Amino acid sequence: MKTILRLAVLALAGTAVLAFAGNALATQKLSVKQTTTSLTIKVSQAQTDPQPLRISIYVPTGYTINASAAPGTKIGSTTGTVFSRDANIPLPLSGDVVAVPPTTNAPGCDPVPHIAVWNLALAVAGQSINLPVHVDQLAGAEAALGAYKLVVCLPPDDVPVGTPGRSANGARLLDATFTVDNVFTVPAGQSLWKTITTPWAGGVPNAAGTVETRALVANGTVTLAKKVNAPKRLVKFSGKVTQAGAPVAGARIVLLVNGKSAGFSARANASGSYSVVLKKTGKKTTSTFQARTTVAERDITATGCASPTPGVPGGCVSATASPFTAVSAKIRIRL
Repeated sequence: MKTILRLAVLALAGTAVLAFAGNALATQKLSVKQTTTSLTIKVSQAQTDPQPLRISIYVPTGYTINASAAPGTKIGSTTGTVFSRDANIPLPLSGDVVAVPPTTNAPGCDPVPHIAVWNLALAVAGQSINLPVHVDQLAGAEAALGAYKLVVCLPPDDVPVGTPGRSANGARLLDATFTVDNVFTVPAGQSLWKTITTPWAGGVPNAAGTVETRALVANGTVTLAKKVNAPKRLVKFSGKVTQAGAPVAGARIVLLVNGKSAGFSARANASGSYSVVLKKTGKKTTSTFQARTTVAERDITATGCASPTPGVPGGCVSATASPFTAVSAKIRIRL
């Protein structure tokens, strides 16, 4: 293996890095990642964004939700960060996701029958905070947005201290993440999650400030092809990284030789393509080659928000693509 020498990595590295960075992430953001047994949802925003009044997360058609957990059952975990206006500092939160009776309701929030309610049982600065997530099955016109929606309502922070219903410590949401296990049945193929958020403004709902955020959840792929120059003992490997059929610019591809990394890598260019040229020296042997890539969550606002949901005053402000790891099929070469 030590006799395999890399001659060149043919990738538009400078262009790729810029393309991979993409647009700067918008302030409000939705992130979703999943496995066959767990699903994680994260909502986040900047400290300068107003406190959300109502966050409605639409679960795409094709998913099913197991709502049978008995009240008191732990079904996951949760973390987050709030900014305390009173203390002028960010505060971390953490806790469990616990099933509670489906009649549990945040005051004045989502007054419809729920198929389930999940309580985010959070702790911050020695205080306990219970944040219900209402799980509603959709019908009628709203079903065009998904099969279910998860609704969270928060109290206002931008009202004077002592105002009834004000958030504890004047806390404003910065981010909230929760993972549930063995609750969602995940469909095959890609899915587009949507969230519609209405903020507070001076203690009253600001309908005109309502915005949409999106999250694409899809597996990615990396291909690997070869072109062999036997007399010169050269092999040109090439391929492409895609997610939901779209190229992934800037992805780092590692070439595996006999199942192990041998230090050969490349960056995908703006079209998701990459190339690596290797030369073999020493005695003739047979080796297997694969390409592997691990891609972090990406901002895809330009394409993901191209067709925003009608009737949302602030439009679609951000879209993300889920992280993924992909490995190509094996190629066997005797050289």
